[in-house]
Amino acid sequence: MRRISWPFVFFFSFLPIYWAYLTLTTQPVLVFDAVGYEYSGATLLHQGWRAYYQGLNREPLFPFLVSRAMALGEAFSSPYYPFLKGILFVFLAVTLAGIYRLARLLGASRKFAAAGAFYAGVSPAIVNSALWLWSEAAGLPWAVWGVFFFIKAWRSAVDRCLRRTLLLTLLSIVCFGGLFLVKAASSVVILFYGAPLVIAGGVFLWRKDIGRVTAFVSAAVIFLGIFVSLVEGYKLFNFKMNGNYTVTTRVESALFGNTVRRLQPLTPARIAQAVLSVPRLGLCERYYGRACVFWGFPTSDAISGRANDFCEAQHFSPEESRKFLLNGSFDLMKQHPFQQAALSALEGTKMLFWENRVYFVRYPAWLARIYSHPGWVPGLCFIWALLSLAALIFAVIRWSAAWLLTASFVFWFTAAYSIFFIDIRYGLPIAPLFIAMVAAMFGGKGKTNTFGCISRNAEV
Repeated sequence: MRRISWPFVFFFSFLPIYWAYLTLTTQPVLVFDAVGYEYSGATLLHQGWRAYYQGLNREPLFPFLVSRAMALGEAFSSPYYPFLKGILFVFLAVTLAGIYRLARLLGASRKFAAAGAFYAGVSPAIVNSALWLWSEAAGLPWAVWGVFFFIKAWRSAVDRCLRRTLLLTLLSIVCFGGLFLVKAASSVVILFYGAPLVIAGGVFLWRKDIGRVTAFVSAAVIFLGIFVSLVEGYKLFNFKMNGNYTVTTRVESALFGNTVRRLQPLTPARIAQAVLSVPRLGLCERYYGRACVFWGFPTSDAISGRANDFCEAQHFSPEESRKFLLNGSFDLMKQHPFQQAALSALEGTKMLFWENRVYFVRYPAWLARIYSHPGWVPGLCFIWALLSLAALIFAVIRWSAAWLLTASFVFWFTAAYSIFFIDIRYGLPIAPLFIAMVAAMFGGKGKTNTFGCISRNAEV
């Protein structure tokens, strides 16, 4: 019988108290996307799903959570913000459990896995996401649990356990389906992420290992088949409701605006501005002032806005507008492939800076003073950026299935967003993966077998 770890109990008992305190003492600032999410939630609550999809422009899970919080607020005749925070802190608690389990699966000791989970519970950026009216907190648990179940399914397929493989594959696809309903870009991510199942099936077919072929091919059919059906079914539903055969109407215009902005002629100053804009900590503004606005979303939004106005003036149908914007984007990429690739790669490095400044939330005075200290948040941001990069490098060095499958999800998620503008908050859904990898990198325990799976002695 294991002894009770009293430090473990103390620290994790502190988190609900800390979260409850923040729930009662903070206030979200409604600007930019937050206004849209509040409107979408109110539409869902008072007019229902049909009215929501008539004006579709956002993934539905977070507006649904906002509508439930509003319903609770109306029932108790109080503001809905505390109820929404409570819901999102439940999501955060599930995320912490996922970090612990994934870190253990990667080989971390219990202490380091618990330390990683606890850090996520007090992380300024992650906790901030549960206090504002933006969707990132609703996406936190899905990726870490989806990757966890996917790795477990992979191991079961290696062990030729067909039933267990199929069950774990289903659990994985449920989690990734939840991520899809928060972040539409994950529809592309998950297709690429599931491809190794097909490759492994081919490898074992060449080796004439029928048991593993059956397990991997069955997992691939279920994983890719169900997810493609979900995405295509969602697109067909949108087409029926509002004439848009897409997951969200923002993708094409965002791609066009960012492609046009990114492929403007480059100068040494503009390149320097692009590099300094990556951490989003005011470095570019310190040296180049308002010229740095070029690398922000206002520039790309203005371009996409003019493109949308043109489509309306030409009386394009929604599908015609979508094709016009997509074709225009791809034509520009073909004309400047190297510039597009280089700047997309640079854009992707923003994901490493997920532990960034806290904003759009009013905090208690003592906490606001800590967060406003000129060295605190920037220092923490750069430390975690370096740790996250080190964890990705370590995954390649370790070369085990669990590590590579975790790192590959980070890669595909980053690649999917890198062709757009990446706000720092977009990296929050994969922040739990970074934390789990860092915990396992420092607190590694257990050996890997021939197929690169952490030994059972290293698991919870």
